[in-house]
Amino acid sequence: MRFYAFCKTLYLCKFPHVKRTKKTRDMWWQGLPTNVRGKVWKLAIGNDLNLTPELYEICACRAEDRIKQTCDSDTASVSDCSPEVSTSNREASVELIKLDISRTFPQLCIFQKGGPYHDLLHSLLGAYACYRPDVGYVQGMSFIAAVLLLNMDVADAFICFANLLNRPCQVAFFRIDEAMMKFYFQTYEEFFKENMPSLFRHFSKTNVTPDIYLIDWIFSLYSKSLPLDIACRVWDIFCRDGEEFLFRTALGILKLYEDILIHQEFILLAQFLTKLPEDISSDSLFKSIELINMNIDKKKFSQILASKKEQGKMEMT
Repeated sequence: MRFYAFCKTLYLCKFPHVKRTKKTRDMWWQGLPTNVRGKVWKLAIGNDLNLTPELYEICACRAEDRIKQTCDSDTASVSDCSPEVSTSNREASVELIKLDISRTFPQLCIFQKGGPYHDLLHSLLGAYACYRPDVGYVQGMSFIAAVLLLNMDVADAFICFANLLNRPCQVAFFRIDEAMMKFYFQTYEEFFKENMPSLFRHFSKTNVTPDIYLIDWIFSLYSKSLPLDIACRVWDIFCRDGEEFLFRTALGILKLYEDILIHQEFILLAQFLTKLPEDISSDSLFKSIELINMNIDKKKFSQILASKKEQGKMEMT
């Protein structure tokens, strides 16, 4: 009860200042209560794009019109808001959205056709593809949108979704920017080597590279890879701390299972990391995450990432 009152205060007070206090950070780490989680996420994510519920309605209506045209003529689709996007790409987005929705949290039975959240999820993803036809729909987006819909109304979910996907890490991964992804992987491996040198050497020896497992984790912000309640707790801290926590979580997972992973060869490692145990403990995972040091020679993740980018630029010149 006291934690709920605290979160309510967090929501009502001057959020940017309050979220930096030690008391706030310590209690936030425990996980936000479900009844205030969406409100706090919305504040933490922000709205740098200045999107509005009205824009969501416009994009959703346009997307619905294009879907109807697709059904009638097979020549238009959800991303038809832009004439610069090819018909084949637009149609691919529509089909991929349909396919992905059917595979989104199937155990909940609420996002599949006929479920209470099916139309909302379809509308949100269609609206985003209409809003950003240059990005369209990428596999994994449905899980991010679904988590947001479980915690807030559809217009707020759309606004948060678009702002999340506009962050540098998500832009790099969803646009498959190989150069930027390489910088993120290199930075991640620096911290991997620092925190778990023996496991790092084992991964190097067995040729287990970050792209084998990390891409899927980043794409869905762990909502596909971890149990939903644990994924939401990861989101709590990700919304507060930003992209660094996504990579800290990855290292926390490796730390949690280090004793198992260090004895496995390539095939078993790949299988384990692409399908994590369903009985993973939230408290155990977060204890492992807490053990991860995100400073190397007094440099933070963002500083090392920046140096990797700068080094990459110099190599190109």
